[in-house]
Amino acid sequence: MPAPELSIVIVNWNTRELLLALLGQLFTSAAGAGVEVIVVDNDSADGSVAAAQQAFPRAIVLPQQKNGGFAYGVNRGIEAASGAWILLLNTDTEVTWPALDAFVATARRHPKAAICGPRIVNDDGSLQRSVWRRHLPRDYLPFVARFRAAAREILGAQPVDNVNGSVFLIRRTALQQLGALDERFFMYFEEADLCERARRAGMEVMYLPEQTFVHAGGLSSKGSAKLRTYLAFKESCLLYHAQWHGRAWTEFIRFWLWAGLWPRLFAALLLTAIGRGPKPGVFWAGLKLLSRPGLVGELCRRPRQVLAVGAGPSVPPPVTAMAPQRT
Repeated sequence: MPAPELSIVIVNWNTRELLLALLGQLFTSAAGAGVEVIVVDNDSADGSVAAAQQAFPRAIVLPQQKNGGFAYGVNRGIEAASGAWILLLNTDTEVTWPALDAFVATARRHPKAAICGPRIVNDDGSLQRSVWRRHLPRDYLPFVARFRAAAREILGAQPVDNVNGSVFLIRRTALQQLGALDERFFMYFEEADLCERARRAGMEVMYLPEQTFVHAGGLSSKGSAKLRTYLAFKESCLLYHAQWHGRAWTEFIRFWLWAGLWPRLFAALLLTAIGRGPKPGVFWAGLKLLSRPGLVGELCRRPRQVLAVGAGPSVPPPVTAMAPQRT
Protein backbone atom coordinates (compact mmCIF):
# COMPACT_ATOMS: atom_id res chain seq x y z
CA MET A 1 0.00 0.00 0.00
CA PRO A 2 1.48 3.42 -0.94
CA ALA A 3 2.32 5.82 1.86
CA PRO A 4 -0.34 8.46 2.53
CA GLU A 5 0.32 12.02 1.45
CA LEU A 6 -0.93 13.44 4.74
CA SER A 7 -0.48 12.24 8.32
CA ILE A 8 -2.66 14.03 10.88
CA VAL A 9 -1.22 13.94 14.40
CA ILE A 10 -3.48 14.77 17.35
CA VAL A 11 -2.13 14.90 20.91
CA ASN A 12 -4.75 14.30 23.57
CA TRP A 13 -4.73 14.62 27.34
CA ASN A 14 -8.05 14.28 29.14
CA THR A 15 -10.09 15.98 26.41
CA ARG A 16 -12.26 12.99 25.50
CA GLU A 17 -15.29 14.85 24.15
CA LEU A 18 -13.19 17.30 22.15
CA LEU A 19 -11.18 14.42 20.70
CA LEU A 20 -14.28 12.47 19.67
CA ALA A 21 -15.80 15.57 18.08
CA LEU A 22 -12.63 16.21 16.06
CA LEU A 23 -12.34 12.58 14.96
CA GLY A 24 -15.99 12.73 13.91
CA GLN A 25 -15.12 15.63 11.62
CA LEU A 26 -12.15 13.75 10.17
CA PHE A 27 -13.75 10.32 9.64
CA THR A 28 -16.52 11.30 7.26
CA SER A 29 -17.46 10.12 3.78
CA ALA A 30 -15.35 13.00 2.43
CA ALA A 31 -12.17 11.75 4.13
CA GLY A 32 -9.28 11.47 1.71
CA ALA A 33 -7.88 8.05 0.86
CA GLY A 34 -4.28 9.23 1.15
CA VAL A 35 -4.62 10.27 4.80
CA GLU A 36 -3.79 8.64 8.13
CA VAL A 37 -5.02 9.92 11.48
CA ILE A 38 -2.78 9.32 14.50
CA VAL A 39 -3.95 10.01 18.04
CA VAL A 40 -1.27 10.14 20.72
CA ASP A 41 -2.83 9.95 24.16
CA ASN A 42 -0.64 11.30 26.96
CA ASP A 43 -1.85 8.96 29.73
CA SER A 44 -5.40 10.33 29.97
CA ALA A 45 -7.61 9.27 32.86
CA ASP A 46 -10.95 10.07 31.20
CA GLY A 47 -11.38 7.02 28.95
CA SER A 48 -10.16 8.81 25.82
CA VAL A 49 -8.24 5.82 24.46
CA ALA A 50 -11.06 3.27 24.72
CA ALA A 51 -13.62 5.73 23.38
CA ALA A 52 -11.52 6.67 20.36
CA GLN A 53 -10.64 3.06 19.55
CA GLN A 54 -14.25 1.96 19.80
CA ALA A 55 -15.83 4.83 17.85
CA PHE A 56 -13.11 5.26 15.21
CA PRO A 57 -11.31 1.96 14.53
CA ARG A 58 -9.54 3.49 11.51
CA ALA A 59 -7.64 5.87 13.75
CA ILE A 60 -4.15 4.89 14.85
CA VAL A 61 -4.32 5.34 18.62
CA LEU A 62 -1.03 5.37 20.52
CA PRO A 63 -1.56 5.34 24.31
CA GLN A 64 1.44 6.54 26.31
CA GLN A 65 2.46 5.53 29.81
CA LYS A 66 3.15 9.11 30.88
CA ASN A 67 2.22 12.67 30.07
CA GLY A 68 5.50 13.85 28.64
CA GLY A 69 4.03 17.07 27.27
CA PHE A 70 2.91 18.29 23.87
CA ALA A 71 6.24 18.03 22.04
CA TYR A 72 6.74 14.54 23.46
CA GLY A 73 3.31 13.49 22.18
CA VAL A 74 3.82 15.03 18.75
CA ASN A 75 7.14 13.24 18.35
CA ARG A 76 5.53 9.90 19.16
CA GLY A 77 3.03 10.64 16.39
CA ILE A 78 5.76 11.64 13.95
CA GLU A 79 7.56 8.36 14.71
CA ALA A 80 4.49 6.49 13.50
CA ALA A 81 3.62 8.81 10.60
CA SER A 82 4.46 7.99 7.01
CA GLY A 83 2.95 10.95 5.12
CA ALA A 84 4.84 13.45 3.01
CA TRP A 85 3.10 16.15 5.05
CA ILE A 86 2.40 16.04 8.78
CA LEU A 87 -0.44 18.13 10.15
CA LEU A 88 -0.63 18.88 13.86
CA LEU A 89 -4.18 19.50 15.08
CA ASN A 90 -5.28 20.58 18.55
CA THR A 91 -8.31 18.73 19.88
CA ASP A 92 -10.19 22.04 20.21
CA THR A 93 -10.05 22.83 16.48
CA GLU A 94 -12.80 22.45 13.88
CA VAL A 95 -11.94 21.21 10.40
CA THR A 96 -13.57 20.20 7.12
CA TRP A 97 -12.07 18.12 4.36
CA PRO A 98 -12.52 20.78 1.64
CA ALA A 99 -10.52 23.20 3.79
CA LEU A 100 -7.86 20.58 4.62
CA ASP A 101 -7.48 19.53 0.99
CA ALA A 102 -7.20 23.14 -0.14
CA PHE A 103 -4.70 23.93 2.63
CA VAL A 104 -2.34 21.10 1.65
CA ALA A 105 -2.74 21.90 -2.07
CA THR A 106 -1.78 25.51 -1.41
CA ALA A 107 1.23 24.43 0.67
CA ARG A 108 2.45 22.25 -2.21
CA ARG A 109 2.74 25.37 -4.36
CA HIS A 110 5.43 26.76 -2.04
CA PRO A 111 8.44 24.44 -2.45
CA LYS A 112 10.62 26.37 0.04
CA ALA A 113 7.99 26.14 2.77
CA ALA A 114 8.94 23.88 5.67
CA ILE A 115 5.96 24.91 7.81
CA CYS A 116 2.59 26.36 6.86
CA GLY A 117 -0.21 27.85 8.92
CA PRO A 118 -3.73 28.96 7.92
CA ARG A 119 -5.93 31.81 9.10
CA ILE A 120 -7.29 30.96 12.57
CA VAL A 121 -10.51 32.36 14.05
CA ASN A 122 -12.27 31.99 17.39
CA ASP A 123 -15.53 30.08 17.62
CA ASP A 124 -17.43 33.39 17.35
CA GLY A 125 -15.71 34.14 14.03
CA SER A 126 -13.39 36.83 15.36
CA LEU A 127 -9.76 36.75 14.29
CA GLN A 128 -7.36 34.80 16.46
CA ARG A 129 -3.63 35.45 16.35
CA SER A 130 -2.49 33.39 13.40
CA VAL A 131 0.98 34.89 12.97
CA TRP A 132 3.71 35.99 15.38
CA ARG A 133 6.90 37.92 14.86
CA ARG A 134 9.96 36.11 16.14
CA HIS A 135 10.30 36.41 19.91
CA LEU A 136 12.93 38.93 20.96
CA PRO A 137 14.06 40.01 24.45
CA ARG A 138 12.74 43.56 23.99
CA ASP A 139 9.24 42.19 23.52
CA TYR A 140 8.97 41.61 27.26
CA LEU A 141 9.14 45.28 28.14
CA PRO A 142 5.61 46.14 29.31
CA PHE A 143 4.66 48.62 26.57
CA VAL A 144 6.01 46.40 23.79
CA ALA A 145 4.26 43.30 25.16
CA ARG A 146 0.92 45.15 25.09
CA PHE A 147 1.53 46.21 21.48
CA ARG A 148 2.32 42.64 20.40
CA ALA A 149 -0.76 41.14 22.03
CA ALA A 150 -3.38 42.23 19.50
CA ALA A 151 -4.42 39.96 16.62
CA ARG A 152 -3.84 41.64 13.26
CA GLU A 153 -5.18 40.64 9.88
CA ILE A 154 -2.49 39.84 7.29
CA LEU A 155 -3.67 39.58 3.71
CA GLY A 156 -2.14 37.26 1.16
CA ALA A 157 0.16 34.28 1.41
CA GLN A 158 3.62 35.30 2.59
CA PRO A 159 6.63 34.13 4.59
CA VAL A 160 6.37 34.98 8.30
CA ASP A 161 8.33 34.26 11.46
CA ASN A 162 5.87 31.99 13.31
CA VAL A 163 2.39 30.61 12.70
CA ASN A 164 -0.30 29.45 15.12
CA GLY A 165 0.42 25.93 16.38
CA SER A 166 -3.22 24.76 16.54
CA VAL A 167 -3.25 23.88 12.80
CA PHE A 168 0.40 23.39 11.91
CA LEU A 169 1.49 21.75 8.65
CA ILE A 170 5.06 20.45 8.32
CA ARG A 171 6.84 19.03 5.28
CA ARG A 172 8.50 15.69 6.10
CA THR A 173 11.63 16.50 4.10
CA ALA A 174 12.10 19.56 6.32
CA LEU A 175 11.83 17.40 9.44
CA GLN A 176 14.42 15.02 8.01
CA GLN A 177 16.85 17.94 7.89
CA LEU A 178 15.81 19.78 11.06
CA GLY A 179 14.63 17.02 13.36
CA ALA A 180 11.21 17.14 14.99
CA LEU A 181 10.08 19.06 18.07
CA ASP A 182 12.33 19.63 21.07
CA GLU A 183 10.95 17.60 23.98
CA ARG A 184 12.42 19.96 26.56
CA PHE A 185 9.34 22.11 25.94
CA PHE A 186 6.48 20.61 27.93
CA MET A 187 3.96 23.02 26.41
CA TYR A 188 4.30 26.22 24.36
CA PHE A 189 7.18 27.65 22.33
CA GLU A 190 8.00 24.26 20.79
CA GLU A 191 6.48 25.39 17.48
CA ALA A 192 8.28 28.76 17.67
CA ASP A 193 11.54 26.87 18.23
CA LEU A 194 10.92 24.70 15.16
CA CYS A 195 10.04 27.78 13.08
CA GLU A 196 13.28 29.43 14.23
CA ARG A 197 15.31 26.38 13.23
CA ALA A 198 13.58 26.27 9.83
CA ARG A 199 14.21 29.92 9.05
CA ARG A 200 17.86 29.71 10.12
CA ALA A 201 18.26 26.74 7.78
CA GLY A 202 17.05 28.88 4.83
CA MET A 203 13.53 27.44 4.73
CA GLU A 204 10.28 29.38 4.79
CA VAL A 205 7.46 29.50 7.32
CA MET A 206 4.40 30.34 5.21
CA TYR A 207 1.15 31.94 6.26
CA LEU A 208 -1.65 30.77 3.95
CA PRO A 209 -4.78 32.79 4.81
CA GLU A 210 -6.84 31.43 1.91
CA GLN A 211 -8.08 28.72 4.28
CA THR A 212 -9.68 29.44 7.65
CA PHE A 213 -10.02 27.09 10.63
CA VAL A 214 -11.75 27.52 13.97
CA HIS A 215 -9.74 27.10 17.17
CA ALA A 216 -11.78 27.46 20.34
CA GLY A 217 -8.64 27.87 22.44
CA GLY A 218 -8.14 27.13 26.10
CA LEU A 219 -10.64 24.27 26.29
CA SER A 220 -7.89 21.72 26.88
CA SER A 221 -6.40 23.74 29.77
CA LYS A 222 -9.21 24.07 32.26
CA GLY A 223 -9.60 23.00 35.85
CA SER A 224 -6.61 21.40 37.53
CA ALA A 225 -4.56 21.69 34.32
CA LYS A 226 -4.73 25.50 34.35
CA LEU A 227 -1.91 26.00 36.87
CA ARG A 228 0.35 23.48 35.18
CA THR A 229 -0.30 25.13 31.82
CA TYR A 230 0.40 28.59 33.21
CA LEU A 231 3.74 27.55 34.73
CA ALA A 232 4.71 25.61 31.61
CA PHE A 233 4.24 28.76 29.54
CA LYS A 234 6.61 30.75 31.77
CA GLU A 235 9.27 28.03 31.81
CA SER A 236 9.05 27.39 28.07
CA CYS A 237 9.37 31.11 27.38
CA LEU A 238 12.62 31.23 29.33
CA LEU A 239 13.85 27.98 27.79
CA TYR A 240 13.28 29.34 24.28
CA HIS A 241 15.31 32.46 24.99
CA ALA A 242 18.01 30.51 26.80
CA GLN A 243 18.39 28.52 23.58
CA TRP A 244 18.42 31.41 21.13
CA HIS A 245 19.50 34.53 23.04
CA GLY A 246 21.77 33.38 25.85
CA ARG A 247 21.77 33.65 29.61
CA ALA A 248 22.06 37.43 30.07
CA TRP A 249 19.05 38.23 27.89
CA THR A 250 17.08 35.40 29.48
CA GLU A 251 17.73 36.84 32.94
CA PHE A 252 16.45 40.18 31.60
CA ILE A 253 13.26 38.48 30.42
CA ARG A 254 12.88 36.60 33.70
CA PHE A 255 13.01 39.90 35.59
CA TRP A 256 10.27 41.50 33.49
CA LEU A 257 8.06 38.42 33.73
CA TRP A 258 8.60 38.46 37.52
CA ALA A 259 7.94 42.20 37.82
CA GLY A 260 4.80 41.95 35.72
CA LEU A 261 3.24 39.37 38.04
CA TRP A 262 3.23 41.57 41.15
CA PRO A 263 0.45 43.95 40.01
CA ARG A 264 -1.56 40.96 38.79
CA LEU A 265 -1.19 39.30 42.18
CA PHE A 266 -2.28 42.43 44.08
CA ALA A 267 -5.25 42.93 41.72
CA ALA A 268 -6.28 39.29 42.18
CA LEU A 269 -6.08 39.63 45.97
CA LEU A 270 -8.31 42.71 45.89
CA LEU A 271 -10.84 41.11 43.58
CA THR A 272 -10.86 37.91 45.64
CA ALA A 273 -11.69 39.96 48.72
CA ILE A 274 -14.93 41.09 47.06
CA GLY A 275 -15.68 37.67 45.59
CA ARG A 276 -14.60 38.33 42.02
CA GLY A 277 -11.65 37.82 39.70
CA PRO A 278 -9.01 35.13 39.21
CA LYS A 279 -7.51 33.13 42.04
CA PRO A 280 -4.27 34.72 43.29
CA GLY A 281 -2.64 31.31 43.74
CA VAL A 282 -1.81 31.09 40.03
CA PHE A 283 0.17 34.34 40.12
CA TRP A 284 1.85 33.40 43.39
CA ALA A 285 2.99 30.11 41.87
CA GLY A 286 4.37 32.02 38.89
CA LEU A 287 6.33 34.33 41.19
CA LYS A 288 7.78 31.36 43.07
CA LEU A 289 8.88 29.76 39.80
CA LEU A 290 10.48 32.94 38.48
CA SER A 291 12.21 33.60 41.82
CA ARG A 292 13.81 30.17 41.98
CA PRO A 293 17.61 30.51 42.34
CA GLY A 294 19.53 29.17 39.37
CA LEU A 295 16.44 28.76 37.17
CA VAL A 296 17.92 30.39 34.07
CA GLY A 297 21.28 28.68 34.50
CA GLU A 298 19.58 25.29 34.69
CA LEU A 299 17.57 26.01 31.54
CA CYS A 300 20.71 27.10 29.69
CA ARG A 301 22.39 23.80 30.58
CA ARG A 302 19.43 21.60 29.68
CA PRO A 303 20.41 19.72 26.48
CA ARG A 304 18.15 19.56 23.47
CA GLN A 305 15.94 16.50 22.92
CA VAL A 306 15.19 16.56 19.21
CA LEU A 307 13.74 13.50 17.48
CA ALA A 308 15.67 12.42 14.38
CA VAL A 309 13.16 11.91 11.54
CA GLY A 310 13.60 9.36 8.77
CA ALA A 311 11.81 8.80 5.49
CA GLY A 312 9.14 6.56 7.01
CA PRO A 313 7.63 5.38 10.28
CA SER A 314 10.74 3.52 11.48
CA VAL A 315 12.94 6.22 13.01
CA PRO A 316 15.44 6.39 15.86
CA PRO A 317 14.32 7.33 19.39
CA PRO A 318 14.74 10.88 20.73
CA VAL A 319 18.35 11.99 20.84
CA THR A 320 20.21 14.75 22.56
CA ALA A 321 21.40 16.92 19.71
CA MET A 322 22.09 20.40 18.45
CA ALA A 323 24.30 22.63 20.54
CA PRO A 324 22.57 25.86 21.60
CA GLN A 325 22.63 28.59 18.98
CA ARG A 326 22.50 32.16 20.19
CA THR A 327 22.48 35.61 18.72
